[in-house]
Amino acid sequence: MNEVISIANKIKKIEIQGAKAIAVASLFSLKKASIGFKGSALDYLLEIKTDVKILSSARPTEPLVVNCLKYVLQQLSLEKNRDLKSLKTTLNKAVNFLLKTITNGEQKIILTGQQLIKKGNNILTHCHSSTVENILKKANKRGKFKVFNTETRPLFQGRITAKNLLKAGVDTTMVEDSAAAFLLSKLSGKNLIMDLVIIGADAIMPDGSTINKIGSYGISLVAHNEGIPVYIATHLLKMDDDGVLQIEVRSTDEVWKNKPKGLKIMNFAFDKIPAKNITGFICEFGLVKPADLKKLVKKHYPWILK
Repeated sequence: MNEVISIANKIKKIEIQGAKAIAVASLFSLKKASIGFKGSALDYLLEIKTDVKILSSARPTEPLVVNCLKYVLQQLSLEKNRDLKSLKTTLNKAVNFLLKTITNGEQKIILTGQQLIKKGNNILTHCHSSTVENILKKANKRGKFKVFNTETRPLFQGRITAKNLLKAGVDTTMVEDSAAAFLLSKLSGKNLIMDLVIIGADAIMPDGSTINKIGSYGISLVAHNEGIPVYIATHLLKMDDDGVLQIEVRSTDEVWKNKPKGLKIMNFAFDKIPAKNITGFICEFGLVKPADLKKLVKKHYPWILK
């Protein structure tokens, strides 16, 4: 099976999950397809464009991979030497640039994020974000605190977070998704008052709002009402170009495989956090207010926005 199609199928089946993992796997598959291509320069460009379309459409709510692939196509279009060797070299350089940008950005995000966490804090996180996970692991070496994480139904990605944090020695407690709002409220008790919420992002909008795993909106709403800071740890390469992004609705089988006949189920994979509920973005350029995101993206990643 073609490497690109294989990776796209794994992304669709959630065998590869998380914006960063999806982008990296897609870039490597494109690079492998490029190396193995034999034919004319024109056929090469057509093949790469087809591969980009396949990878970009694997998950509709993942701008990181879309923006990375858009950059690759842009660089190919700017290549003056249209022979096959030059085009392959250009693609290779573009992919390596993006992988380095993602990796370096991740390191800067972790450095900024860990500084927000104080010894003795109670922190809530939702779903599984490798970036958030790495922030928490790094911060735990500087001083102990407690993490409360959601199980994240229906696919239980929160269990990945819990296992990895426990392995790293982080004091971790899991709660049901439906208990997150009560946990954040003062009604849950003075010993359970959260000091901050740190979650990842699948996409960020030009207006500073964020799309993340379903349940994030409710968490942000209660945190905002309770005066608890909400931080989004993410790379700004995840910005959607026009702010109009379809929320993915996944198979009902994930919720109830053998549901009663006639029962309708809505299985939203993501929801949206308004900019007003977000204290700040922990990104590769430091701690940034929602209103400043678009300006930074225009400056550093000009190919993203229309």
